[in-house]
Amino acid sequence: MAAGPATAPGQHDLSLGEELHNSVTAERWCVTRRDLRHLRKKVCKALKHGQITPTDRDAFDPQDRRFGPTIYTVTDQLVKPITAQAGGMSWALMRHPKGKMCDVFITHAWQEGIFEFVDKVLASWPRGTKNAWCCMLAIPQNLHISELIATPSASPFARALAFAPYMLVVPNRTGSIYTRLWCVYEAFLAYQWDKVVITAKRPSRWKEWRAMPLVVLCMCGGGALSSLLHLSESCLVATIAMFASYLVILASMLCTQPRLWRAVNYFCSLWA
Repeated sequence: MAAGPATAPGQHDLSLGEELHNSVTAERWCVTRRDLRHLRKKVCKALKHGQITPTDRDAFDPQDRRFGPTIYTVTDQLVKPITAQAGGMSWALMRHPKGKMCDVFITHAWQEGIFEFVDKVLASWPRGTKNAWCCMLAIPQNLHISELIATPSASPFARALAFAPYMLVVPNRTGSIYTRLWCVYEAFLAYQWDKVVITAKRPSRWKEWRAMPLVVLCMCGGGALSSLLHLSESCLVATIAMFASYLVILASMLCTQPRLWRAVNYFCSLWA
């Protein structure tokens, strides 16, 4: 990074951010899941108060909470102003001045909406990891970015990816992320360094909840039929077994914890 303070035009002294990024190594410019949820709320609030607005480049719907403004728009209209006021550091170091060691490296193309991005990342976060390196939040957007990436192999991107066991690829509805050269380079490094690569996807719980009425209907129907027909003891046992099966199916549909999921699968294998 260049020596000496960097100053935003007529507003903020950014020397604090420059000093912080010189003292904290790049693999520690990370955010947590809580940080992403916080960012989502900040964007919603900014949209409500007209602090993030559509542009010719990004004519998003301010009422939309599924996709939202693109990463480009959020960076320009929210991330840059807030981090400039804080001293010029990245969003990640603004939240965690001492940094957090990288567990997951996120690669994306900036074309996606911020809600699309956050929801996919949170839904696909690798189990057992805590901190993620994401360029829009890791890089100090108000400082000399061109100098940070002048040598790709020594850039913060490469240094962070070298430490991360996982790379999370975040696709978008607009186009392939591999139309962006940096994403191609990150994919090359991940392959070369034998990283575990995961493709992020949207949460699918809404599909599971749609299936619940059918499950409940089957349970109630079976119970009503048992009462009407005054089933024998053996049939009653079969009916109870059927109810238990419905409950197991429901649990397998709704549980999100991997250990609970494995326990349900194990129970089903014994039942079978």
